[in-house]
Amino acid sequence: MDPALLLSVGGAVVAVVVGGGTAAAVAVRRARERRRAGAAPGGVAAAAVPPLTEVEREAGVALVRSDERVRLAADELGFAIAEFGDGAAAQWQPALDRARGRLGEAFRLNQQLNDHVPDTAEQRREWAERIVALCRSADAAVDEQRASFASRRATAQRTPAEVDRLRTEAARIRGSIGGARATLAELAERYSDDALAPIADAPRQADELLDFAERSARVAESRLAAARDEEADAVVRAGAETAQRARGLLVAVDGFEARALQAEATLAAMIAESTAELAEARAIPEQERGGRIDDAITDLQAGMDGAAALTGRRDPIGTLSTLRRANTALGDAVADREQSVQRRARLKSQLVTALDDAERQIDAARALVADHRAPVGPDARTRLAEAERELASVTDEREPEPALARARRAAALAAEAGALARDDVARASARNYGPPADWGYRRRGGGGADVIGGVLGGLAIGGLLDGIGDMGDLFD
Repeated sequence: MDPALLLSVGGAVVAVVVGGGTAAAVAVRRARERRRAGAAPGGVAAAAVPPLTEVEREAGVALVRSDERVRLAADELGFAIAEFGDGAAAQWQPALDRARGRLGEAFRLNQQLNDHVPDTAEQRREWAERIVALCRSADAAVDEQRASFASRRATAQRTPAEVDRLRTEAARIRGSIGGARATLAELAERYSDDALAPIADAPRQADELLDFAERSARVAESRLAAARDEEADAVVRAGAETAQRARGLLVAVDGFEARALQAEATLAAMIAESTAELAEARAIPEQERGGRIDDAITDLQAGMDGAAALTGRRDPIGTLSTLRRANTALGDAVADREQSVQRRARLKSQLVTALDDAERQIDAARALVADHRAPVGPDARTRLAEAERELASVTDEREPEPALARARRAAALAAEAGALARDDVARASARNYGPPADWGYRRRGGGGADVIGGVLGGLAIGGLLDGIGDMGDLFD
């Protein structure tokens, strides 16, 4: 028997000596080298790999789309429970829970992409591709839930009543716009422009959303007259969601001062805590303080002076953030000098304030996302999701120091989420707050995707209105 055999490696036939194996090893090694070089074996060009920036952009778009779809699915579940009874929750809740689980993992991966830890290109590509896959899985769970909703509603044939209800609700909400404008005028006498930025444009936005909701009711009636019930149901549901968005914007105006007063109460506690910390820090012998502690003392005192001098129009949440940063810096500066028992007692006291601060910041950021929805991009949503996770994990810590660190990190992330969300909403508002032709995309200076969509563009009604025909009149 001939000791030589023919072996095909990557499309090339080579001679292999049975007794040695050297030729086979060489052939396999060369095939691997060709793959590493980006060419398929045999000289055929490998399939083009999309650039990393394109993969990360797709991940950002997927995050926003899936987060909005999950939020809308949660709203729809609430509507379904009210419409069909508590049994609806047992039927549809599992699909929503699966979607939330996939989305939570996707947000954690996006946080890794945007944190301060350097990542390799291979890691970033792997995480971005995983985000896209998780979002698709979340979308599939939401699709399952929505298909069940559609079937139930079609069976009930309640669309005519829903149209009447939409008109009634839109008229009721529109009647609140004047009161919201008056409330804003009163708030402007007490709070700064920066403090009011998240709600300053709410009446105008609500007015435009209600215009869309009322047009949806007219289109739904025309579809009912043409016996196109499924299309009518899709349009009226889009209009109802839009009306609820308008209501949420006006509720945010009404609830602003309550949140601001809560922040001011926390600010008072933070000032009292900082006063004690300053006294302790100043009691340290001068030769032991060093530049770091002295600088932190100066910064915290300046923050307290600014908070105490607040008169006229103010920004409680912003002031709370500034004072918290200075307070944290001083605490870190003197940490190495404190005795373990004393530090533990002080940290327990600080933890109460830190948790209150985190809750206030998360509440403010959550209200921004809930009130504005689609215009808020993935970076703000990721920071908010991470802040909520950090706050929830505080209870896992047995020692006050890591618990305090988590609470402060939650507050910082939520404050950053609020700032990013306000930027996103401002850009969306600059584009006249209309439903856009497609999702916009830009890179932030610090990295991460900035995906901004309109109120409903391609999302809240995009999939619902496909194939309806002359639905373009909704966007005239």
